[in-house]
Amino acid sequence: MKLMSLRIRRIERAKDFVALAPIWRELASKSEQTSPFLSHDWFWCCWHAVWPRQPPEILLIEEAGSPVAIIPLMHWRERLHGLPVRCLGLLECPDSPMADMLVVGDYGRVLDTLLDHLATRSDWDTVSLQKLPATSPTLKTLEGILPGRFPWRCEGNVLSPYIAIAGEWADFCGSKSQGFQHVHQPTYDQLEHAGDLSIEEHCGVDPRSSVFGEALDVTRRRWKADCRVATTAMPRMPEFFSALTRRATKNGWLSLWLLRLNGRVIAMEYQLRDAGKTHALRTDTDLAYRKVLPESALSFAIVRSLFERGDVHEYHMGLGLTGEKLRWATGSREMVNVKLYRPRIYSRILYGLERAVIPATRK
Repeated sequence: MKLMSLRIRRIERAKDFVALAPIWRELASKSEQTSPFLSHDWFWCCWHAVWPRQPPEILLIEEAGSPVAIIPLMHWRERLHGLPVRCLGLLECPDSPMADMLVVGDYGRVLDTLLDHLATRSDWDTVSLQKLPATSPTLKTLEGILPGRFPWRCEGNVLSPYIAIAGEWADFCGSKSQGFQHVHQPTYDQLEHAGDLSIEEHCGVDPRSSVFGEALDVTRRRWKADCRVATTAMPRMPEFFSALTRRATKNGWLSLWLLRLNGRVIAMEYQLRDAGKTHALRTDTDLAYRKVLPESALSFAIVRSLFERGDVHEYHMGLGLTGEKLRWATGSREMVNVKLYRPRIYSRILYGLERAVIPATRK
């Protein structure tokens, strides 16, 4: 049977994005890509977080009027070696643990159609397909069809450490190094002796509640200490987490952990959980208490609780390797960043800079 050509419809208005919800749910179900991070609710939160500084758009790919793929994107501008660059990339927020597109059926046809579409557009210099899981069919297909189509390169990878929650808590602790045991339990014990220490997990939170306000206050103070995050990466982060909390509560995804000392929240961790996995999106601490390592104490309490409950089999600790995460981790998942360059002279200059001049400068 002859295959019909695929067509792309661009969606750039919020009301049209809202109308996509039933189509999105159906496509996610058919593709078995049911992660919260590929859901309509997640991207609705991202949409409002990046607008208007990084205008979003959705590419809906259809065959004979039936959706076969959804590709969420956003636009932004940056400078590369002093040169202005118009960027297009997968829609996300800085705390997104992964990114991808929803596809039903043949990834090769879908990505061929996407590349043909991009070739006709003049509103971009580079396209970033960032945080693609190393096991994603999107990544494997791109690596096969990109050569000869666009200048491109792998822009590196990032690892996401995780803990396999299996067996007994005491056995897990016993398997760790003495350095691990000499840091985490004593840190928790020290905080317990400093006052009234309590751990709370909230699975349903109203963004107007005092619980959400206390958690956000800790995070705000951390953002102010890191001006780059507060003013550059996503200035609308409070709005993002407010919208996400409402939807995560509705969908049963939310785990908001609070560590209190004498009634004051000194550390928080914001998680989304689904299908036996929990993902830490943010872990923040009150900087006034950083010398007593409240983040370490909170991690200790969370992991112990997950082992004791047994309702989670993987705890993903967030992107990036740190000494703290490595002490806990069972293993890690790899996310890969792929960058495409428009087949025009200016973009080829950018490609040459990133391939040669900038790496040499960094060395």
